[in-house]
Amino acid sequence: MSLKRGVRGVISALGLVALVACGDKDTVTDDSGDGPAVNPDAPTISSFTVICQEYSSGDTYFLWEIAGQANDPQGAENLELYADLEAYRGGGLIETFEGLVVIGRDGQIVGSIREDTSGLSCSDPSEFLFKLYVSDVEGNVTVGEVQGA
Repeated sequence: MSLKRGVRGVISALGLVALVACGDKDTVTDDSGDGPAVNPDAPTISSFTVICQEYSSGDTYFLWEIAGQANDPQGAENLELYADLEAYRGGGLIETFEGLVVIGRDGQIVGSIREDTSGLSCSDPSEFLFKLYVSDVEGNVTVGEVQGA
């Protein structure tokens, strides 16, 4: 067998394997190779902030305020009502908040967490990384990340 014929056979076999591996119609691929695949049916987060504010109404207290805007290809009304929020410090997960962040039928994201009950000190808000998990009724999920402010 010549080297040319052997290489051509290997290339043909590899091409067949690649076609079989990519044959799943549910798989979304990124042809650029620069990043992860993007699900075209997943929600989007166009803005997302987590800011610690001081309030004085009788007692002085600090409140983490979560705000943003989400949407879905099928319309904002297709988004789940609640989003999960995770707080990280130094790369490690320190707290998960469920049912505290609400997404309105217009896609508006709102929520708040008191400093004194959350365990998240407002002395240096930027030490925290927050991840917001927004999902739609089909189960598609998008994760937004932001530093505390």
